[in-house]
Amino acid sequence: MTAAAVEAQLDEGHLLQTFLENTPDHVYFKDLESRFTRLSRSLARWMGLEHPDEALGLTDFDFFAHEHASAARSAELEVIRTSTPIVALAEQEVWPDGRVSWVSTTKAPLHDRHRRVVGIFGLSRDITARKLLEARERKQAEELAVLAAELERLTLHDELTGLYNRRGFEQLGDAAIVRARQDGSQVRVLFADVDGLKAINDRLGHAAGDQALVDVATMLRETVRSTDVVGRIGGDEFASVVVGLSSREVNKLCERVRLAALACRPLDNPLSVSVGVATFRAGKAERLDELLAAADRAMYDGRHRRRRSLAR
Repeated sequence: MTAAAVEAQLDEGHLLQTFLENTPDHVYFKDLESRFTRLSRSLARWMGLEHPDEALGLTDFDFFAHEHASAARSAELEVIRTSTPIVALAEQEVWPDGRVSWVSTTKAPLHDRHRRVVGIFGLSRDITARKLLEARERKQAEELAVLAAELERLTLHDELTGLYNRRGFEQLGDAAIVRARQDGSQVRVLFADVDGLKAINDRLGHAAGDQALVDVATMLRETVRSTDVVGRIGGDEFASVVVGLSSREVNKLCERVRLAALACRPLDNPLSVSVGVATFRAGKAERLDELLAAADRAMYDGRHRRRRSLAR
């Protein structure tokens, strides 16, 4: 081997060691028996070790509960057999003390210079916080569903549309606000106003206006999720409390509502709605009435901007 080749090899080894010492990801190499041959310092800390070398020659069975270690070994045998990587697999890790964590794992076959599989390369990232958040959001959705079923027994519905009336909407909305204070879940309020309802009443009669309100109510019920709270809170005013959606997802929901309103009526008698959104913010917009007022303002601001744009 030439001096240049030796130097290049040393440089590669130094680069790999620097990476393993400093990456926050859990990186490891294993042989064909799933024994650790090298791992990152972050993974060693994750496994309760003072130094990565303490894991050399050991397997997942030395660190994790038998069920999890068996599943990991089966996955690695499949990678070795097929020479096909497993990418971004969500794995639940059960530790001997009963503790549970989650990682997103990628496992790939490790080849030698002759393209023979000689082991496994793995990379895992801790996603425990994300999984816990998803579990909380599922629990919140289930609690909302139970509360919604209880409200079905009560007279808290709007007679015309079948949606919750203002009283029913406020009961469910207030419950969502309480949970937001407790666990920091995302709560947003959508405020929707039917455009031109008075013109419909004047031109076609109040029966047509009532039908327009029913059409909007049906459209909203079909557009939002089943766990979202929807109510008719005034003559031509509707609102929805949405839990667990990001700003981007809520903006997409608002656009779906606008498009669905246009599509739910015949072309010779079209219907449109204006929508505004407000977000629960600790210390600022906390009460449901504050969120409704803020969403109402956002709706009117958006309506005026569209009208000015059309007038140009």
